[in-house]
Amino acid sequence: MMKLIGRVADGSSDTSASVILLKDLEREVRAESLVLIKNGGSDVLGILRRGLGRNEFLSRSSYRPEVAYLRHGGEPSAAKEVYSFDIIIIGEVVDGKVRGNRKIIAPGSPVYIFDDENPLELFIAKSAKKLSWMRAHVEGKDWLVPADAFYIPYHVGVFGSTGSGKSYFTRHVLIPFYVQNGYRAIVLDWSGEDYAPHFGGISMREIASDESSILDYISGITEGFYRNEAIRSAFEEFLQGWAEFVRGRSESELYEELKKFVQERLRKISREDWRRSAERAFQRVFRRIRPEDLSPFMGEIGVSEIIDSGQVT
Repeated sequence: MMKLIGRVADGSSDTSASVILLKDLEREVRAESLVLIKNGGSDVLGILRRGLGRNEFLSRSSYRPEVAYLRHGGEPSAAKEVYSFDIIIIGEVVDGKVRGNRKIIAPGSPVYIFDDENPLELFIAKSAKKLSWMRAHVEGKDWLVPADAFYIPYHVGVFGSTGSGKSYFTRHVLIPFYVQNGYRAIVLDWSGEDYAPHFGGISMREIASDESSILDYISGITEGFYRNEAIRSAFEEFLQGWAEFVRGRSESELYEELKKFVQERLRKISREDWRRSAERAFQRVFRRIRPEDLSPFMGEIGVSEIIDSGQVT
């Protein structure tokens, strides 16, 4: 069952609109509510955002008798109060499924709010290629949220301001959704605060680094190996098989071995002016690199080992 809450104001488009609320409904209608717009011969699904209240008598840009009356404790008139919400268009309902809307939302179109029926189940669920249900509810309702598991292998981003619930959503909704659909999840928690306390885990420093990442890191702190290709090639050669090479060694031991390896490679440069240029670059590079710079790359556990260890959700 649906309830009429207002009509579309002017300035609407195919992707957004505004609804002017009927009298007294500003006390009932909430932001984030799902609505249906009867746009001529089609139905359009949308969501309410950014509520706005206006009163011409109380304009801040002009001084009126009503403003003076208000300043002295009087009750302002509500005769010219108007309440509205922006509507973000989700899509047009076609044959019970939601499709992209390409029609301009006509001003004056009636806007309805859903009372009892779950519009997500009515329309979104029918649009899914592989329907699955998230462990989440629409705020203020007991409506479950459907999702299309077909798109799980695609890239997913969770965006929001600080404190908006990104970590909670990922931990309690997104990860369980992946798991219930047969996927496994590796959680990388850079701060060690959002997920690490809740999952038996492995420190980031225990995970083996790939050679290209280490090379890019060292290149960054040495200004591209001071633009010396011989130095870069020596580093690249040394880093081959890094994950096995670090086993049982300390940062200081690796640092000395790296330094010795690069020096030996530079001595093999036959042309004297090239060799001297490389040796000067060598001195500058190793003034920038310290043993502790290798610390983040001392991990020995490969991703496949993590998966096989059973420490994956």
